[in-house]
Amino acid sequence: MRFDRSRTRACLRVAAVTFPMLLAAKPVRNAPTVGSQPPPAMDHSPPPHEVNLWGGHGEGLTLGRQTWLDLARGQMATGPAAPAAARAGAGHARGVAAGFTIVGSVAVLEGDELTTTPSGTGFGLNKDNLAQISSRFIAAFGDEYDQIAVFLGFTDRLSQQALAYQQPVKNDIRGLGLGFWDETRQFGSPSGRMESMLNMKRINVYGRDAANDPDNDLYSVWAQEAAHRWALYFKYRFPDDAADRTDLLLRQNAHWAPWVQSEGSFLDGLNWKDNGDGTFTVLDANKRYGTADQYAMGLRSASEVPAFFLLDEFRDETGGSIDRNARFSPGRRYTAKRTNVTSEDIVRALGPREPARSPAAEDLRMGVVFLTPPGSGLGLSLGEAFRVETTRAPWDGFYNASAGGRGKVCTELLRPCRGQAFTFGAPTLAAAGRPAGVVAPGDEVQVTLPVTNVGTEPGVATVSARGEDITFSPSPVSTPPLAPGQATVVSFTAQLPATLVCGAPHKIDFEAPGRLGPSKGFYDVSVGLARGAGFDLEDAGTPAAWTINPDGTDTALVGAWEWGTPERTEAFQFVLQPGGAVSGTRAFVTGAAAGPRPEANDLDFDTTAPQVGRTTLESPPMPLAGLGNPRLSYQLHFVAAGFEREVLVPGAGDAFYVQASFDGGPWVEVDRVPATLALGWESRLAPLAPALALAPAASSVRFRFVAEDSDLSETVVEAALDDVFLMGELPACGAPAPGVPPEVKPNDGGGCSLAGPRGGADAPWSLAALALLLARARRFTRRA
Repeated sequence: MRFDRSRTRACLRVAAVTFPMLLAAKPVRNAPTVGSQPPPAMDHSPPPHEVNLWGGHGEGLTLGRQTWLDLARGQMATGPAAPAAARAGAGHARGVAAGFTIVGSVAVLEGDELTTTPSGTGFGLNKDNLAQISSRFIAAFGDEYDQIAVFLGFTDRLSQQALAYQQPVKNDIRGLGLGFWDETRQFGSPSGRMESMLNMKRINVYGRDAANDPDNDLYSVWAQEAAHRWALYFKYRFPDDAADRTDLLLRQNAHWAPWVQSEGSFLDGLNWKDNGDGTFTVLDANKRYGTADQYAMGLRSASEVPAFFLLDEFRDETGGSIDRNARFSPGRRYTAKRTNVTSEDIVRALGPREPARSPAAEDLRMGVVFLTPPGSGLGLSLGEAFRVETTRAPWDGFYNASAGGRGKVCTELLRPCRGQAFTFGAPTLAAAGRPAGVVAPGDEVQVTLPVTNVGTEPGVATVSARGEDITFSPSPVSTPPLAPGQATVVSFTAQLPATLVCGAPHKIDFEAPGRLGPSKGFYDVSVGLARGAGFDLEDAGTPAAWTINPDGTDTALVGAWEWGTPERTEAFQFVLQPGGAVSGTRAFVTGAAAGPRPEANDLDFDTTAPQVGRTTLESPPMPLAGLGNPRLSYQLHFVAAGFEREVLVPGAGDAFYVQASFDGGPWVEVDRVPATLALGWESRLAPLAPALALAPAASSVRFRFVAEDSDLSETVVEAALDDVFLMGELPACGAPAPGVPPEVKPNDGGGCSLAGPRGGADAPWSLAALALLLARARRFTRRA
């Protein structure tokens, strides 16, 4: 595959400029006047407005409300007979991040019958779907969010003509021109904090370099939708007026009219310059939150809003009349009549803003969700989720600068961005009378947890630990005062139930409160396993002990397995090959050198005709003696990537798989990783019991690790392997003694991913040292 970096974004820019793009909350026209009582509370929020890609608009966006369950059953599936997922709703999974996979600080959720609605051959989102997404997000990450921005891995067929929209959830502020409503409980926010949701649609509409392109519209779109929670629904009234005036607004009565000096507001605003000679020039548009926007958002008082103006009776340089709705060109001079408007005129019509300030806008906590297509599997969407993450981080700075530093946004998922904020390292568990790191069901264990202050203020972390069926004491535990950047450890005593399943993940959540919100962490621990024979691949004799292309049938022309230090290779900010090993400095990798191009080590690179590229690595024999119910543990970084619609996608048919041979017998597959996009090293744990049942008295096993580029289209396959070990269950787990045939249980034919995208709803997991399985942070840390 050749990555074409010359792809133009001109068509996207034209679309972004030509097509009006945004949806806004419909203004409610019964806002209170000065001294009046607030209007009666509405029983539901106003609908979003719709703006289509060809410049038209509607008075209300109609989103279908029928769910999959309606279509399948012909009725609303909410009673006792409803499927478990429908009855459980947000409560289908428990604990921090339950039900989500995390990519950076993006919460990835697989779409299903409750979070999407079928439409034609695809899917869309309606208000009920957004409420379900919000409820699940809050259940998993806490009721500490003001807004949630949802990006999609599919085209929203219920609003195909709209680029993005804001779904109102709550308004309790006077003086904005809005009525009052509160649907926070429907959206899963019992505290009433949640205020709005943003349907940002697909990230790839904006091109892959949105974060570095000053002409890209992603952030101005995002800024407009975030501000629609408060703006723009202004009217005004001069002292001698008998009625309110509404000509500050145009599109959907929710965006600035082009004849208003709105300081180039994100809400369709122009930045007009008065040239002092009766002429006016547009300087720029859609570049910032203007001072009037900031007043609506609660970022400044009315007295801090300077007088602005609106224009009428436009004429061009020749004296020709120009309609007020015309498209005004930057740099051109227009003659017009100026009328000044002040914040007092707005307050006269709508009443003062109450409350005057908005903590939500000043320190906006925004969750970012990526929703995958239903039934497609998470792996197909990881590249697009990664693109959302690479544009999410710059958004924080963009918002912070757009209001002159008066407002800040935080999209970090598990901690505040400022103030007291803490991160938690992987915990270690130790039991008396056992080797370091080895614990079993029923043990009393010491849990040691690293804690680091990553915030901007000194503080004490008061850490609580919570695990399903695991009790901790004491809990909470407080650290000594920590300066920013300082780290320490805290310890708990935990009683492990005797019923814990050996080798299975058991979740532990950690949380520390803070002035601007809690800091959270979560890890899966696995008990009852001890490490047997294996290789960390650091020994100088490794190349002689391992065999590459053992049968002489490999077809890879380049990128064959070699022992060395992997060099970091990227394509579009995505790591194709890691820049180092998991432990030490050495690993096996399909072409350790980075090469002149990202695809230089691709298994079928530079072939003259399509063919399968395959490379095989065979291990030395590893003894099985003393291991009950053995498993293979290894660290893997595997990427099988194609390029489509400005994002990386898995290459269909490409794979990584592992075969085992017991005492020189036939090769049997014990693990398979389909085409994927690795977001870091992942720990794999493959059960050997089903294969070992064919040779129950075997004394040793060899493994073959195969990377295969089977996709005959242009894809890149890269693999790296490290830390290959056998694991066995402790006698306390009831594992069969060596030489006794293990019970063969149903198996999916592969291992479980312990730190990556294929570990199920609660993935990723990882394997810690000395046979204790500990989850790595679910942020998918990418090693440099």
